[in-house]
Amino acid sequence: MKKFASISLALILGLTSITAVAQRYGNVPKVAASNPCQDFHKKSCLRSPDEGFAYNGQSRSGLFAKGQNSTIKAVFYKGMDYHVSVCTEDESAANFLIKDAKTGEVLYDNTTDNNTQEIQISNENTRHVNILVVLPGDQDKKDMIKGQEGLCAGLLIEHRRSDKTGF
Repeated sequence: MKKFASISLALILGLTSITAVAQRYGNVPKVAASNPCQDFHKKSCLRSPDEGFAYNGQSRSGLFAKGQNSTIKAVFYKGMDYHVSVCTEDESAANFLIKDAKTGEVLYDNTTDNNTQEIQISNENTRHVNILVVLPGDQDKKDMIKGQEGLCAGLLIEHRRSDKTGF
């Protein structure tokens, strides 16, 4: 039994080493290669020009088809300012809509604001929101990017504490 355990351990360590060497020289794909849009929002979406904004972990990237939409659930906290921006790999203007998740009230719709790709808002009360991102275009048309149908799109959310006003 001891000999079996020793052989098993040697095989596991040996295979791990071989896989690491193969990945380094490009023979075995890395896990990140399976998600071509990973961290796209960090690299491509507009950052706030104002100081003090920090990256918010509710930000997302994904592989989209033209005409596809996706909803992200987020929480905007009381006393915080948020900078929200969307971006696409082909630099086409995406549409986004921010709704109060509880009431369904539309808080922001970029189609009524010259399709701007970013907004900065202050939040007076903590609220759960749904952010709907829609890529314009025809879903029937196939785009090949990174060997897959579709293109990368990102939603970048940044936050900072709101400035105190008044006395």
